[in-house]
This record gives sequence, C-alpha cells and structure tokens, in this order.
Amino acid sequence: MSDLFRVSLRQVVRQRAFGVILSIALGITAFIVLAVMGREIRYKVGQDMVLMGGVNIIRVIMDDRQYPGQPIREFFPATVDALRALPGVAIVSRNVWISQFFSLRGEGERSLNVFFIGIDQYYPLVYSVDLITGRFFTDADIDQRRRVCMLGREAARDLYNSPQEALGQLVFLQQDVFEVIGVVSGVMLGDWGKGGFLPYTTMIDRNWGDGKITRLFVRAISWQDVAPIVKAIPAVVRKHQSAPYLVTLTQEDQLKRVEGMFLWVEALLWLGIAASLMLGGFGIWHGTFAAVRARTREVGLKKAMGGSDTDIMSQFLAEALCKAVAGGIFGIVTGSLLVSLGAWLLATGFSWSLLVSSSLGSIVFSAVIGVAGGLYPAVQASRMDVVSALRFE
Repeated sequence: MSDLFRVSLRQVVRQRAFGVILSIALGITAFIVLAVMGREIRYKVGQDMVLMGGVNIIRVIMDDRQYPGQPIREFFPATVDALRALPGVAIVSRNVWISQFFSLRGEGERSLNVFFIGIDQYYPLVYSVDLITGRFFTDADIDQRRRVCMLGREAARDLYNSPQEALGQLVFLQQDVFEVIGVVSGVMLGDWGKGGFLPYTTMIDRNWGDGKITRLFVRAISWQDVAPIVKAIPAVVRKHQSAPYLVTLTQEDQLKRVEGMFLWVEALLWLGIAASLMLGGFGIWHGTFAAVRARTREVGLKKAMGGSDTDIMSQFLAEALCKAVAGGIFGIVTGSLLVSLGAWLLATGFSWSLLVSSSLGSIVFSAVIGVAGGLYPAVQASRMDVVSALRFE
C-alpha cells in the first residue's frame, strides 16, 4: 500500500495537476470559512445593516395614551431584566417617550426650540451612536440623576457653531442648569441629531415628557433573532405586569429586504463552493482519462507481467485520490488561516470543535470527490485487453 501511494504521488507531481488541486482547495477553503465563521460574518454584516436601516432594533411601547381613560403604564425593572434575558437580545434601553421642548439661547441673539428625550446609558449602544466630543452618560449619571445633557451634532452647531465649543456649556432648562458633557451623531439618529438627550431619571424627577418609562429599545444580536424576539416579548412583559395595549414595532420592510438579500448571497456562496468542487471532480475525471490513454502501453505491460485488474484499477484510483486529498489538505490549511484572520479582524472567537469537524468532513468529502472522479477511468483501464494495449501507439 505504501508503494502504491508513493508511486501515485510521483505521478501526480509528474502530471502537474495543480489546477485540479487548486480548484478543490478553493472549494474546501470557502466551505470551512463559511461553516466556521458563518454566524460571526452574519452578525458583522447585521451590525452594518443596523446602520443602514435599524432592522435589528425593536421598539416596545406602552400605548395607553391612545385609549382615553386608561392609566399611563410604565415598564417595571423586573420586566426590563426579563427582556434582557431573552435569547437573541443584545441590549435593552429605557426611554422617556414624549419629547420635551425648551427654548435655548445660543451664540449672539440666536434662540432655538430644542427637544430633549430621556435615555439611559445603553442608548448609544442600541443606536450605534458616535461620540464627536466629550463622553456618553455613565451609570453614575443615571443613578444619581445628574443635571447633565448631550447634544446632537446639528443642535450643537446651531447653538454654538461647533461641537467642540458646545462642550462644557451650561444649558438652562426651565429652572435648572445642565452641563453639556458630550456631542453625538449617528446615521440612525435622524431628527434626533437636532435635539438633546437627558438622563431618563432626571426627566422623570421633573415630570418632563411622559414622566414614566413607556418605551423600550430592544436590540437583537442579529436580524435573524428579530422575529423570535418579537413573538416572545408580549408574553414576557405580561408575565411581569399589566400591559393591555402593548405595541412592538420593527422595520418590517427593511427586514424582509435584508432577509432576501442574505438568502441570495448565501445561495450564491454555496453555489460557488459546489461549482468549484464539481470543477475539481471533473478535472480529476478528465486527468485520469488522459493518464490512462497516455499510459496504455504501460497498462498492457503490467498486465503481461502478471498485474491483475484490481492492481491496475487501484493505481489509477490512488492517483485520483491523492490529487483530491492534496487539494483538501491545502484547502484546510488555507481555510484555517483565513478563519484565524477573520476572527482577529472581527474581534471575535470561533469554535475549535466546529473547525476540527469541518476539516475532517472536508477530508472525507475530498476523498469522495477523488473516488467519484477517478473510478470510471480506473475501471476502464483495468478492463483493457493486454494485446491491444501493447500494440497501442
């Protein structure tokens, strides 16, 4: 057996079947990367999709205000903790829903009506808010109900000409004075970039806006988690409190488009992998046929010297197997390197057990491709007539 594979490897090198080996290697590489890093890649792309349309964000609202005579209910802390424990939930942020408008005086004689909303320290993470200058709200700002605020970039420019000049300014909101500790921006802020942000506890103390936590922002880990979370939210909320008019809102149209796009992209990726592997299998089939034809007299000579049909078939089948397995090994090495590089670039980990199982499966699949591509030509070689093979020119 060792002689058989040693001779087969020599024949593979002599035939220079590097194109076939590369084709199989590319297919195996893509398979390993997609199998091991598929979820992390979807999550990373999902994060970018959040910036484009907020498809990962679910708004949960106590809609009692739409029903006259109903008390205005708020979300209890136990409810918020239960939502954070749901599978697929990344972050839950509290919000005082109704905006509070204040007339602010900026540089010179300029006076503007600026709306403020109450948020917590998790809001910037939910909406992927960028910090231009200063800092975000901290746990201490929320817990100690500090008189601090953040301004959107457009509001800071309108009031103080630039975000840097806005930092540290004192803002008079009715009878209270608030310090501007940060200026923020973000693709998803929209009109909120023209307003300001206060700690929600500070707004509740002054009975601004709703005066209660009537809206939550729930950010899912990926767009695939949105539907299960939306389905689970009503039961979780009503398990902890009364919520007869609970409303959940999502970017449904954008979500469907993202789902359709991911479906087509993933289908094309798997199609490309299949095409690459099929091309490698066809290359093995064609190359083995060419080897059989080029070595017809050699086959006749071996048979004349006592070689059996099984010996002839084993030799050509071993050559095909060596090509496929060589491509598989090269693909596993390349795929493992790309997985490590991808994990480093995405700042995430990967499953070693999944990598090992994918690699073992790739070797087996490569061997199957080699056997499938080389079996028929090897059988044809083993069935050659001795005399005809020796006379072949």
